[in-house]
Amino acid sequence: MKSTSALRALCRADLGPNQLSIHPNDGFDLGLMTTGYEVELEGSVHAQLRLRNDCPKASVELPLRLYESLGKPSMAVLRYDGTKLFIEPC
Repeated sequence: MKSTSALRALCRADLGPNQLSIHPNDGFDLGLMTTGYEVELEGSVHAQLRLRNDCPKASVELPLRLYESLGKPSMAVLRYDGTKLFIEPC
């Protein structure tokens, strides 16, 4: 399973409820090369992960509801197995 280093967790109220964004450099750590991926989060929730150049490096942008459900973390590690994306607050 591939993972990122610890990323700053940023809450973005303008993201859709099932959208996440990371910088392409962080996506490379997960083996991701194109701009968008359909991923499964814990609880069989489907989400859209986007690699965006305007996302700050070493950050993950989360929608409000997901950010709150994770306990409003300041940092998080992403782990990806090719289908499922795990967001681990740290």
